[in-house]
Amino acid sequence: MSSGCSGAGDAPAAPDCASAPGITSDTIRLGLLISDSGTAASQVIGARSGIDARIESENDRGGVHGRRIVYDWRDDGSNPAANLIAAQDLVERGGIFGLLSASIVATGSADYLHEREIPIAGLATEPAWSSYDNMVSYLNRVPTAVVYDTLGQFARSKGVQRAVIVKTSMSAASEVGAQRIERILRHAGIEIVAAVDYTPNGITAATLGRQIARTGADGLFGALSGDQFAEVYGGAVAAGAPLRAGVGTNGYGHELLSRYGAKIAGAYFYLAYQPFEADTPAQREYLAALARHAPELHPPDAQAAVESYIVTDLLIRGLDAAGPCPTRAGLLAALRSITDFDGAGLLPGPVDLTRGFGQSASCLTFVQVNQGGTGFEVEQPPRCGQAISGPAA
Repeated sequence: MSSGCSGAGDAPAAPDCASAPGITSDTIRLGLLISDSGTAASQVIGARSGIDARIESENDRGGVHGRRIVYDWRDDGSNPAANLIAAQDLVERGGIFGLLSASIVATGSADYLHEREIPIAGLATEPAWSSYDNMVSYLNRVPTAVVYDTLGQFARSKGVQRAVIVKTSMSAASEVGAQRIERILRHAGIEIVAAVDYTPNGITAATLGRQIARTGADGLFGALSGDQFAEVYGGAVAAGAPLRAGVGTNGYGHELLSRYGAKIAGAYFYLAYQPFEADTPAQREYLAALARHAPELHPPDAQAAVESYIVTDLLIRGLDAAGPCPTRAGLLAALRSITDFDGAGLLPGPVDLTRGFGQSASCLTFVQVNQGGTGFEVEQPPRCGQAISGPAA
């Protein structure tokens, strides 16, 4: 359990409200479902640090309507069945009011949580986030509805004509993400010459790199974790693949550079929040919060940490708008009413949640690993795309 002590001793006392699960006179109890082990663990490195930093910063200010936020967490082991068991434990025995999610297998508990109308805010990496109105995110990486052509625009600008898409069959999110990338690239007129399955311990990165090089593709796109993409990209470059662009959907942050360095020089990543090279006041506030409340995360700009901080900010904003006597239904209604969510200033522009939860990002910032593998060069300005019409298949 994570619980912080309020630094605001003179904060107003919370009102005496009718009892709601997880709500007491001085606390709001949340739950966290996280893929802290198993195949997806590398995708959520730093997620708890980002959550802790945002929650404890709020508690330092007196909490929400005089209540401190605390949470219990469960590891689902990257397994859908375990995700359901963990959710049931938090709801039925943990007495939580709502949930945060840093899981790639949230589908496991989606039906259960929807039936019980439990608000859940998290990293939207599965189609379920487009299907259940109790699942809330500012960004959906695998939307089933509106998809934008931003990635295709970028690929064409780099001269990509023939692409390889790499996914892993060990992850349903990766499978869906690869389908989305294929749709976007085909819309841009780019030929898909191969779709490759990368299963760690099943095929080496060097072997896969030679396979990619033989296709003659000049574009490599990975619906993979940051580590998986780094391995595949490094193997392709070492094999002499004539890449004009190798693009990963996850991996921005010096945490990845600290492990791979120059091996991923030239690789591109994209993100829907402002890169830290911008050095904005909001980013400095984030870094200060991490240094104070989650100093164990170094470096502090890991992608999952930033995105979890933003998601937690979204839930806190909903709790504040839900009023001094919150209910689960009131929290969801409050979240649905937000028209200008800016992720504590970390997003490049406001998100209108009245248009639906878990929207795809139309504007993306692309960054490239410098030749020394020590930092990122930011492509300016961010690219904003147009919605792709037609069937998703």
